[in-house]
Amino acid sequence: MPKASSEAPEHVKAPLGQSPATLANREFVKPSHWCPKQDIEFDPWCDPDNPKTITYTEVIKASSVVRGVIPETNIVRSKWCKELKMELYHKNEICHRSGSFNERGALYCLLMLTPEQKQAGVVTASTGNWAMALAHQGQKLGVPVTVVIPARTQPYTGERCAECGATVVRHGNDMAEAKRQAFVIAAEKDFSYLNGYDHPHAIAAAGAIGKEILDQLPETDVILVPVGGGGLLAGIAVAAKHIKPEVLIYGVESDKCCSFFKALENEQPYKTAVSRCLAESLAVPTVGFNAFHTARSLIDKMILVDDDWIARAMLHLTEQEKLVVEGAGAVGLAALLAVPQILPELRGKTVVSLLTGGNMDIVTLPHCLERGKAIEGRIIKVTVTLPADGTKEQLQVFSIISNVGCNVLKCYSDRAWIVENDLYTIHLSLIIETLNLEHACRLKRVMERLFPGICDFLEEPFSPLPVCMCFPKKRP
Repeated sequence: MPKASSEAPEHVKAPLGQSPATLANREFVKPSHWCPKQDIEFDPWCDPDNPKTITYTEVIKASSVVRGVIPETNIVRSKWCKELKMELYHKNEICHRSGSFNERGALYCLLMLTPEQKQAGVVTASTGNWAMALAHQGQKLGVPVTVVIPARTQPYTGERCAECGATVVRHGNDMAEAKRQAFVIAAEKDFSYLNGYDHPHAIAAAGAIGKEILDQLPETDVILVPVGGGGLLAGIAVAAKHIKPEVLIYGVESDKCCSFFKALENEQPYKTAVSRCLAESLAVPTVGFNAFHTARSLIDKMILVDDDWIARAMLHLTEQEKLVVEGAGAVGLAALLAVPQILPELRGKTVVSLLTGGNMDIVTLPHCLERGKAIEGRIIKVTVTLPADGTKEQLQVFSIISNVGCNVLKCYSDRAWIVENDLYTIHLSLIIETLNLEHACRLKRVMERLFPGICDFLEEPFSPLPVCMCFPKKRP
């Protein structure tokens, strides 16, 4: 978590072209685990030795092709403008049939294939959204599609791809291993490999979103773009900077999969370790070569956010905006909800945050929302030690909770597990829902006054919220 200071935290500084103090006088060397060109994985469209710079002309061409098939998405004004002290808008990319922004790129890539390539079929590797978009568009165009997804990808993704007629292959622990297997399949079956985040056609089609934003909201000052492989960031930056050079482009990554940030630090695509996180769709170990080459000089800032901020953003979008957005799609808002605030320069500006995807597993979503509530102090846990036969005392506990206006979500007691051979006490554990942190503090004060010495409130050690006298923030 970034520490509050008068200067912007290191991880939100612009690594290139901005004279950053954090990287001043630093000697960049070629990392030992640089990704060399390997024959089995060589993609002529994404050549690391000859990266391609996507131009605004290519964006306009792609936009004109996909516009007649895929309608423009709307921009919605946020209900939290007053709280955030800015004019915040959401670019709603979750309304596509496949649930993400990738449909433009998938359609354009398929349309640009030769008749022979369309007949043979295509293969791709993906963590989810690109696979579903390509499967959907492939079904519409009659192009056979094979998708390789990491083994731990949520079942929902494979099911949706299969419903669209795609062949689904689960392979590897991460995107890198899935991608290698996809190239093996391409070589064996003479398929065309389509890179969802680095193919020039995918990047150009993504740029259509940047054009849409400025057509719909010309007064836009800042665009917040979720970053995985970097294709979306590159496309939007090309379009937006051409139309309005003064617009600021901020890329946002999860701190558990920050390959673009590392690439900027090292001035070249850099293979990074990727951990599981709420922004699974952004978990790309190495950014695209074309995407990096195109975007590096156009972006103004890179921001890293953690899972707690993402969970809060998902909760806000669900409750306030009535939008179900996956973790990867919520990272832009997560950067604005970070505490302490890491983007104070955006106050008073017109900001557009891209909601890039809404493919949220129905099992995972409730856990994310509960986590968001816990971070904000709206769900708390308390253990009360009572006499084993203390029915009266238990009723008093529930009565106090009710009188304070709180709701008991879960209740269980550890009668079977004896602590220090004590047969005469029970430990009543309660999960309680409150309105906010202030409400939780009020309940804590009342219970500790009425039941002194027997209430043990769990203090949230990872909460990014300000230190509270009732729930002090633990330090590692």
